[in-house]
Amino acid sequence: MSYNRSLRFLAFAVALSAPSLVVDVAAAAGQSKAAASAARAKTAAADGLPTEIDIATQARVVFDELAGNADPRVRMAVYEGRLALGKEDRSKAVAAGIDDAFTPLRKRALLAALADKDKKVRELSLASLAKGLASGEAGEREFAAEIIVDSTSGLKPLEVTAQFRKATVDGGPETRTWARAQLIRLGGKPGWEVLAALLAEPADSKEFAEGLKRLADYKEGLGATWALTHLHDRDQLGAAVRAYLAQISDSKSAGEVVKSLNKIYDKAEFAQRVDAAAVLSVRGAGTPAIAKSLSKGARFTDPAVRLVSLWGLRGVRDAAVLSEMRERVSTNETEWEAALAFEWLTMWAKATGDAKVIELLQEIAKSDRRSLRLNALDALSQVAHRPSVALFEAAMKEGQTEIRQAAARGLAAVARPGDEKRLAEYLRKEPVLEVKLALIRAFAAIGTPEILDPLQFVITAPQVEIKRAVVEAVAPTGTSKAASLIGLLKRDADLETRFLAWQFYLRLDPKAAAKDLKATIGWLSAAQAHTLAQDPKIGADALEILALDGSDAHRTAAVKGLASRGDSSATRLLSISDRSQNEDAAAAALAALAAVRGSASVPTYREGTKSRFPLVRAASYAALGQYGPRQVIDFVLPAVSDREPLVRVEAAVAAVRLSQKKPEAL
Repeated sequence: MSYNRSLRFLAFAVALSAPSLVVDVAAAAGQSKAAASAARAKTAAADGLPTEIDIATQARVVFDELAGNADPRVRMAVYEGRLALGKEDRSKAVAAGIDDAFTPLRKRALLAALADKDKKVRELSLASLAKGLASGEAGEREFAAEIIVDSTSGLKPLEVTAQFRKATVDGGPETRTWARAQLIRLGGKPGWEVLAALLAEPADSKEFAEGLKRLADYKEGLGATWALTHLHDRDQLGAAVRAYLAQISDSKSAGEVVKSLNKIYDKAEFAQRVDAAAVLSVRGAGTPAIAKSLSKGARFTDPAVRLVSLWGLRGVRDAAVLSEMRERVSTNETEWEAALAFEWLTMWAKATGDAKVIELLQEIAKSDRRSLRLNALDALSQVAHRPSVALFEAAMKEGQTEIRQAAARGLAAVARPGDEKRLAEYLRKEPVLEVKLALIRAFAAIGTPEILDPLQFVITAPQVEIKRAVVEAVAPTGTSKAASLIGLLKRDADLETRFLAWQFYLRLDPKAAAKDLKATIGWLSAAQAHTLAQDPKIGADALEILALDGSDAHRTAAVKGLASRGDSSATRLLSISDRSQNEDAAAAALAALAAVRGSASVPTYREGTKSRFPLVRAASYAALGQYGPRQVIDFVLPAVSDREPLVRVEAAVAAVRLSQKKPEAL
């Protein structure tokens, strides 16, 4: 491009732009003609289009004028445009974005600032994040933490922990608790130091309680040495420590723990040997000798030793322990001893299916002691012992509600095709809601079309819990009858039940459901629309209806859902962009189409610049800037004088991006 042509381009741009643009460009034109000529000559484009420098000059004027616009979308576009310009413009964009009230823009700016070469910009971002972490608002803390731990933040591990440590000092009580949890979650030495400090607090303090809670999920070996000093404690700390030692997962620390525990077991007195034996057993590192010690400890006079022993026996896989457990559950002297015994019986039965264990559980399930029966029935349910179906059915005939409920859970655990008739009889006679629900889950476990006949009589029951459970049970059969049954609830008074019915109805009979949806979507909440949009089994017809005829929330969710489906949704998105009478929906659809189709739909984006909706025009220019060829610069440039700020700034951003592309054929 010649120097004279460049001047003509600038004159054209000035004529199209707002008054402020005239002033700024005139000031720029006051530079040395020789310097300007040399710069333009150096960057002249081979295709005769405006140069990158020419475009940058004009774009800066637009960005500076609109940087403080009230519309966050405009400010976001200004930010993107300045980033595209690079160097000083980038730092300017990041510095402004850090303090912006628009969260998405602020997040992008903070992440960019952390990676900025300008130390001042980086320090600004760190100060902003520190303020956020110390905030009394949970949302602000979570926002700052999300950025700090983001893999793209570029922060070093020490910098990350320093930020959270600062929050444990600067924040209020809730903030300090939250920051400590983050440090423990991040792990390593800083995390353990925080956890150790909490556990060193008085046993009746909130901090100590917090430490016990965190220790329950802690698996690193950094605290192993400390924990071994509390192995023999007979309080809640001792119990928590033993559980922690049993779950340390890193191989090096685990090996050292096992070695230390074996030494204690070999040399200590009996009560202390039990502590080491219990941890070794639960870790799966026990021996026959250790199992014998635990069995002996389970009969010890000291209840604290018995508790540790019974806990340790859960890791023993030895039929010889069965007699010990039989005694525990038969005497039932203390609730916790019986609970630990039943836990062992259940775990052993699951692992081996040992006939003697099953026989003992069945024997207890027939006893006259209600609490023991309940435990035994639940254990057989967890084992899913099909031969116990007769026992469950016998219990269904009893008058005690809790017994029938436990029996129904057992039937649900072992149900199989062929049980439908008997289950239907129980369901027909059962008066208690909780038992009915357990029986419906038994039908669901069978899952064949044969469950539809008995369940059709309860799908319109007055209790919402029953209706929802039946929907969940019949829908997986995938039959037309299931669709008809679920359709009975399309206008249910309970909106959650109605939504559940619609979700499955749309899956089972998409065409019929889509026809009905248009007239009934007014009740649908934003969260429910989002659920439908993210459900891959919901057809595109339904999402298009939501996008065209739903509320603002419905439209947003539907367009996002269609966009997530890739190229197969392109036609739907184009239809929404063309047909929607809602500006936001039409613009979102065009932007989604661009993300799906990329450079394959440049003519569509050009056509979109003629839309009566400013948002659609803005989205079209944004798409052209991202996916169009350099040659459309001349098509885009006139829009930098558009009356709509968003259209104007998106056109300027597009021009910058296009100017940086290599010439190519249309």
